[in-house]
Amino acid sequence: MLTSRHRLAIMAEAALLRAKSRFGARRRETIRHIEVDKIIPPDSALCKAAEALCAEASPPFLFNHSIRAYFWARLLNDHPIFDDEALYVAVLLHDLGLTERHRAALDKAQCFTLPAARAATGLALMHGWPERRARLVGDAICLHINVVVGKRHGREAQLVRLGSGADVAGFGLERLAPDQRDEVVRRYPRLNMKCEISDLLETETEDCPCSRIAFLYRKLQFGKMIRRTPIFAE
Repeated sequence: MLTSRHRLAIMAEAALLRAKSRFGARRRETIRHIEVDKIIPPDSALCKAAEALCAEASPPFLFNHSIRAYFWARLLNDHPIFDDEALYVAVLLHDLGLTERHRAALDKAQCFTLPAARAATGLALMHGWPERRARLVGDAICLHINVVVGKRHGREAQLVRLGSGADVAGFGLERLAPDQRDEVVRRYPRLNMKCEISDLLETETEDCPCSRIAFLYRKLQFGKMIRRTPIFAE
């Protein structure tokens, strides 16, 4: 549940982010850190298990969203040092709490990121990851709907936020070349993503009115950002 202090912090972060975005837009250039063909998701036993869990629990549009979010994170990333395996697992499972199976076990007062974080952390521990690295994945999932994810949380958490925000609301994708955007969507079609994810998140705001996502919808017009992003036509 959000406290008054948390709400004020979110509003302040949003105001700062908007100011930076407006300033940056004046001098922003297209970036090309890596080519789409060069991005090869890790294929460890844990990553394959996370892929299977995501595919089994998620409707097709949500599975594709998770894969695209990984590609956006990699395409937008300007820092060479990060745990690619942790990033991939976190992005694959970041919306698991929005699926029917995992949502059913959620307390109405809890954020949808919690069951996803627990599942991802547990899966990592089952595959022999040390607790600190497993917790890195869970923390990245919990933080991905924050307006801003600071450096202290690690590059992986920042990248999950970057990739998921790019796919849901187009944040940052104007910096990529059109051919890169088109190739990612060609490989992993959006499948009416705007409407489908909006329905899930609106249900979340109704079921959990004191959650972060509900606050983002009410105070920051996040729902309109999703529906009106010009990056994606659907």
